[in-house]
Amino acid sequence: MGRMIRLLSAIVLAFVIVPGQVLAAGGGGAEDAAHAEPSGLLMVTLTILSILTLIVMAFFSFRDNG
Repeated sequence: MGRMIRLLSAIVLAFVIVPGQVLAAGGGGAEDAAHAEPSGLLMVTLTILSILTLIVMAFFSFRDNG
């Protein structure tokens, strides 16, 4: 039961909190700010990659530690 709670909390963290903060921080503004900040597509790509990394690392952790 403890494993399931840890897994569900990791999934909630990965899918809700982290992408929301990343996308909120990358919000657009004026055209001058667009050149200084990364594009929205880059932020979405990095968010997806970070989520997938967290999922794979959690999978390996559960698989290796039983």
